[in-house]
Order: sequence, then C-alpha cells, then structure tokens
Amino acid sequence: MSKESILVYSPKYNTDLSIFGVIKPFALDRGQMVLDKLAEDRKETVGYNQPELISVDDLELVHTKQYLATLKDSDVWKEIFELRHKEFFASEKNLPLSDLFDDIRLKCGGTLLSAKLALKHGLSANLGGGYHHAFPDRGRGFCVLNDIAVTIRSLQKQGLVKNVLIVDLDFHQGDGNALIFKNDPSVFTLSVHSEEGWPEVKQQSTLDVGLYSHQVKNYQQHVEEAVNKALGMFKPDLVVYVAGSDPYEHDVLAGTAFIKLSLAEMNKRDQFVIDTFADKQIPLTMVFAGGYGPHVWEVHYFAVKHMLNRAGF
Repeated sequence: MSKESILVYSPKYNTDLSIFGVIKPFALDRGQMVLDKLAEDRKETVGYNQPELISVDDLELVHTKQYLATLKDSDVWKEIFELRHKEFFASEKNLPLSDLFDDIRLKCGGTLLSAKLALKHGLSANLGGGYHHAFPDRGRGFCVLNDIAVTIRSLQKQGLVKNVLIVDLDFHQGDGNALIFKNDPSVFTLSVHSEEGWPEVKQQSTLDVGLYSHQVKNYQQHVEEAVNKALGMFKPDLVVYVAGSDPYEHDVLAGTAFIKLSLAEMNKRDQFVIDTFADKQIPLTMVFAGGYGPHVWEVHYFAVKHMLNRAGF
C-alpha cells in the first residue's frame, strides 16, 4: 500500500468473468488500464491504496437482510447482470455467480476507503465502483450492491460527515441513490442523464436534469448550471462524483446512443467538476460507474490524471 496516494485499487478488481461463464462488455477492467497509462506517462509505477471487503454490517445500513440472502442464488445474479443468449454459458466447470459476492464487496470497500482519503487529502478516486442502480431490496442494471449509498451511511454512522452531495454524470439516471435518499435532507442527489435512456421509469432525485438528444449540444452548460444550482441549495461536507464514461462517443452499449460526447467534451466535464470542488476546498471522491467497451478507459485516465495533478500527487 502506498502512503502517498489518493487512488484506491486492487488487482482483484479485474475479475475474470469467463470463469463464471460470463461474456459481457462491462467486464473490462478500466482501473488497470488507467494505471498502466499513468505509469507510461510518468515513467514510474503509480501507487495506490488497496481496500478491504466492506463489512456486512455496513451493507445492512442500506440493503435489506432478505435481499443480501438472495445473493446466494446464481439466478439472481443472472437477472442483475441481464445475461442474455451468448452472454452466459452454464457449465459444471464454471464457478457459481454467487461467488462474485466478495468481489463486489471489495469494490464497495474501495469506495469507502476512497471517501476517507478525500476527507484527508481533498481529492481521491476509487478506480472502480459506482453501482448507483442498486436498490435496498434488489440489484439491477449490472449493480449488485450500492457502494455509494453504503459509503455515505457508513461515514455518517462514524460521524465523519453529515451532509453529502452526489454529483452523478453517468449516462443513466442514478435511480438507486435517488430512491435510497429520497426523504433524507442530509444527502443531495444530483443526476444529469439521458432522459431517453434506461431506466424507462425514473426516480426523483433532489435535482434531475434529464437531457434529450437535441439538448446534448449544450451538455457542458447543463452540467455547470446543475452543479452551481446544487451548491446554491446545499452545503456538503463531501462530494461523491459518479463519473460514468458511458456518455463517451466510443461507448459500445447500444442503449447509450442518445448521448455521444467527444473525448475533449468528456475531459471538460470531469475537469469542471474536480476543479469546482477543489477550488471551494470541499472534499471530493470519484468513482468510475458506467462505461462499456475497449475505449472508455480513456475518459477515466484523463480524469484521474487531472485529479492527481490538481492534488499535487
């Protein structure tokens, strides 16, 4: 573990889903790709902090015991991962999908550790995580455990934070967080997302900015106005930035066709968010969230690179 790092990662994030019989684009590990490129640029290995498994007690701050018990059933995982024909090959040689539970717990632990680093250093990033679709009683949209909500509840329980702002710029609405914190004034949920994209039924965030295709040309303006409006309404002790790369033009998920931003536009988005809160000295932790295909790591690379530079690492 590096003592001088604001990054959180584990080689175990790179789960080989093929041993479970799964073939799906979300399986690509973006974190290692980002670290490799940073090392190439810097001519040295980039340090990171390795997380521990999130505790079951922390999970139960958000998720019901009944739901957590269902995760012993591989069929539940198939439904959450939306595995279709040619995406899952059942075989006695494959490990059961339920064995993935600790893999997800580790990434949840990464978000909690990353948030604590943000409170110490001002900026931090978990090179993974961002499972914003998971509800208290069920997983959905590839999201099994809601690491963001669990992290917030754990920090609040420990007395480390009171008020938390979620800035969610994933292509898809952060519906899990919207539902979990719907009646909680201590958590402000901001989601800028595709109004035409999944989920078809949206939840009510504190502030929703649902964009239609014809509004994408003004994407940056909508983001900046939304963030500034949120800051005018709420004073956070911590910001969780859900930096989904799925609005990127090279994302391969068919459902993300409604927003296709260039790499320059994605970089401008991420730099704005990081700089806005760094300038105000409000701690911010970033999670990767959505991003599908062989090129989306590029978005995260530039975001992490900017964060490291901004934080002086």
